[in-house]
Amino acid sequence: MFSDIANFQYIVFSSEPKDVVYLLNEIFTKFDRLVVQHSVYKVETVGDSYMTVGGVPEEKPDHCETICYVAVGMLWEARSVSDPITGQPLQVRIGIHSGPVVAGVVGNKMPRYCLFGDSVNTASRMQSHGTPGRIHCSKAAFQCAQKTGRFEFICRGQIQVKGKGLMETYFLKSSQKKSLWEIVGIERDAKVNSIDGYEELNAGIEENVEITRTNAPNSRMCTVC
Repeated sequence: MFSDIANFQYIVFSSEPKDVVYLLNEIFTKFDRLVVQHSVYKVETVGDSYMTVGGVPEEKPDHCETICYVAVGMLWEARSVSDPITGQPLQVRIGIHSGPVVAGVVGNKMPRYCLFGDSVNTASRMQSHGTPGRIHCSKAAFQCAQKTGRFEFICRGQIQVKGKGLMETYFLKSSQKKSLWEIVGIERDAKVNSIDGYEELNAGIEENVEITRTNAPNSRMCTVC
């Protein structure tokens, strides 16, 4: 899974360096807490990009379900951080793919646990071809998440993905097993309207996403998995 901050280059261009550092530290600290809470592995951060993985180095049958929970938590936690330019809550783009990888410790002076392979590239493409405030999933991630989890997805249809061609992709909307509050690990705010928190999570997100389809069904809603 990859995530980045929407409009980050504009924030860097328009902000004081110390404000950018404070922003990244604040949001990554919140992401780190989710990583620990859900027992996934943080691979690296580069600029505003944050990479995590489930099922590595130890295999887990529910790795994709767990990564989906972390992604949902990231969307919510990002909103508690303010854009230093506009003062508005931050939005992140998140991309998820599931597949085989090659992993190992690389380097001597500063060894790092690295992941390689087409699956890593595909996850990165899901993030870069996604939209702010949404979790963009490949078909493989969509299918894998169904094995152990119950999620509601919006089918985006087929889109042209750089270096991959046409791919059928999905937006993850909510979990049917866990509330947002359970995922984030906080008490439900009595001021919110919904019980599970997903109404608030999806509030303000543009529903009319530009969708490119080739022989795709007319309906965007997928069955609850």
